[in-house]
Amino acid sequence: MTDKTTSPSNEDLFAAIDLGSNSFHMIVAREVHGQMQVIDKHKEMVRLRSSLDKNGKLTEKAFEEGIACLERFGQLIKDIPKENVRAVGTNTLRNARNSREFLKQAKEALGHSIQIIAGQEEARLIYLGVAHGLANSEEQRLVMDIGGGSTEYIIGQQFENSHLTSTEMGCVSITQSYFSKGKITEDNFNLAVAKCRQILRPHRRTLRKKGWDIAIGASGTIKSIGAILEINSWSESGITLQGMFDLSKALIKEGSSNQAKIAGLKDERRPVLVGGLAILMATFIELNIEHMQVSQNALREGLVFDTLGRLNSEDVRETSVVSMQKWMKVDIEQADMVAKTAKSLYKQSHNLWRLHSDDYDLRRLLKWACRLHEIGIAISFKRARHHGAYIIAQADMAGFNQQEKMIMSSLVLNQRGKYTTDSHEELDDSIKPLMPYLTVLMRLSVRIHRGRDLEHVDPTLIIKEEDTLCIEFEDKWLDEHPLTRLDLETEAKNLERFGFKLLLS
Repeated sequence: MTDKTTSPSNEDLFAAIDLGSNSFHMIVAREVHGQMQVIDKHKEMVRLRSSLDKNGKLTEKAFEEGIACLERFGQLIKDIPKENVRAVGTNTLRNARNSREFLKQAKEALGHSIQIIAGQEEARLIYLGVAHGLANSEEQRLVMDIGGGSTEYIIGQQFENSHLTSTEMGCVSITQSYFSKGKITEDNFNLAVAKCRQILRPHRRTLRKKGWDIAIGASGTIKSIGAILEINSWSESGITLQGMFDLSKALIKEGSSNQAKIAGLKDERRPVLVGGLAILMATFIELNIEHMQVSQNALREGLVFDTLGRLNSEDVRETSVVSMQKWMKVDIEQADMVAKTAKSLYKQSHNLWRLHSDDYDLRRLLKWACRLHEIGIAISFKRARHHGAYIIAQADMAGFNQQEKMIMSSLVLNQRGKYTTDSHEELDDSIKPLMPYLTVLMRLSVRIHRGRDLEHVDPTLIIKEEDTLCIEFEDKWLDEHPLTRLDLETEAKNLERFGFKLLLS
């Protein structure tokens, strides 16, 4: 993609795009003294979830409508600095069997890559967005967000969450399962509520034990229900269980939300309202909620604030790495020495090997992989690198998207022993060609510090040809460390197997 010239007046602009299961949202905001001032919003009802075929694939129509929407979004944000734009996909794109094909076309249409985030990361960003829209207070909050394919529950205070839960029920999925023909009866509505209660029940005890002072809802469905209750005087403000009972009776009486004549019910919300109402009523019943406020902020606002934090050196990913190190009882000094050497080797090689990406900070991902390279030992020394790779790939690590975790997981897996590209299958095509070079840097750094003597080492890496490199040490250091020389000679043989020639000096 060709570089775009950024106007100085746009340097303080940020954009966040949320490719949800029911709708695509985009906000554009301006940074004003560390705060975000929203200057534009766009929403289109793309309905990805309801466009899945019987094989779990997005239909051709979904492709076309989604790509067309992203082309329009792309035109609106083409002059915003690339690093100030974040786009994420949630439940449906996590699960659709052909999401990779869609994401490839989506990147071209939008001009930016779309990162798939896990349910708990989605929940974290939702809470961050909601918290920034509330007055500063010490009260504990329960935040709920109903999406098309999942519903998130978060408990926290101020800007910090203490509990995240993502459940596999959404306004689209519940509507499809219980109201597929558009008919609403007392029986199928009660069945839908019962199913939602069943899904939420395993999380009920933990959420209740955590407790909260105030409940807040954040999503198009919850905002729509709140507006309908107030317009029809079923609630004075916000959402109550009695108000939702009144709404459900009205829908059952009408027999279909598609034709229902209920004040405040917008056409765009008709296809999924009843499923969302069932989820919300089940939540009130299971968690004994009496009243819920409605937030105007949600995931996309959280994305903007998270991006601002990264640019201001408040990256939650760093906190996630530190937490993982503590949890897995990592030797911090050893990990830091390996990471420091990898950083040095990266600086010497990244231009010649073209280790650059518009979408990923490869230097930091290499550093974090080095700091986590021994986490698998906490499970077992045998196959430790396999354990470590699995943990990184599967763990909920705040701030990291799936691609970032897969990059680090592959590096940890290939830090020693046989080099395998099996872990590259799920990586973006733009990243796959760079992985052998990043892996070489990782492997050399691990080998150099195998002795665990915590001695500062600053080797010089000379790249004679793209696949031929020479590593030099000062003051006959290698002669004074014969075991390290032996290790590097062994590594030279390993590197030959995947196309690199290593010379020692």
